Amino acid sequence: MKVSSISFTVFCYETEDKNKIVTSIISFLKDFREYVDIKELKLQGHYGDTIISIKYEIKGKMATSAAEALLSRLDTSDIIFLIGTLGERVDRSKLHLRLDKQKLVGEGKLTVKDGNDVIKVIISSNGGIDKIKEELKQIANRAMS
Repeated sequence: MKVSSISFTVFCYETEDKNKIVTSIISFLKDFREYVDIKELKLQGHYGDTIISIKYEIKGKMATSAAEALLSRLDTSDIIFLIGTLGERVDRSKLHLRLDKQKLVGEGKLTVKDGNDVIKVIISSNGGIDKIKEELKQIANRAMS
């Protein structure tokens, strides 16, 4: 799958240790550190609390490698789940994923999670849903053999 960009967006709340969250994401992106553009935005929550939005983005050739690294670290069950729910996750040529933030911070594990308290991932592909589906199937087949 040829990828033009991949982005990871995470919200850090006042009750969380921002350094742990950042360290966990940077640890995953360590091989791509020099290619990552990081943008941080300070927001205000509904009750006046401070929320920090951090976006990590990789563009160009290294985006394909980063997407492959991400997908290859997912459990086979997560890949199969993604294939089954692909129609809900693809918007034109963008694959939308949500990863469990607490599992990444606590266990260093990438796990798909639909819900809150997640890391939002957008993979912009130069193909469409069919190419994305084919790539996910190949990853699942490699993992099961």
